Amino acid sequence: MLWNFILLEVTKQTVSELDIPIEIPSDTLEGYCYVIGIDDLIWDRLRASEYWSDARSLEWARYLIYSQFESIDLTYMREVAAKEDPKLAARFEQEYQWVTLHMFK
Repeated sequence: MLWNFILLEVTKQTVSELDIPIEIPSDTLEGYCYVIGIDDLIWDRLRASEYWSDARSLEWARYLIYSQFESIDLTYMREVAAKEDPKLAARFEQEYQWVTLHMFK
């Protein structure tokens, strides 16, 4: 998705068309903002967890899997993992199962 907007001296804003909050690391943003899908955000967090042993990223990956459980595109997730790294594919399946077993009680 591509959104074109200008933020001046604002660090938090809501895109009203999507009802989503965004955070901008600096005080201004002029131009384009690229919004990635939840599946790619989960992959980003799983990669940080797997490759850099980032425990906080693992927590976020699990939370995102849980909170977006019904909207995750499992076919896409598994295709990305199969192309990228078998170890990462195993990690996704492990965390998906962990969420299923521990967070849906």
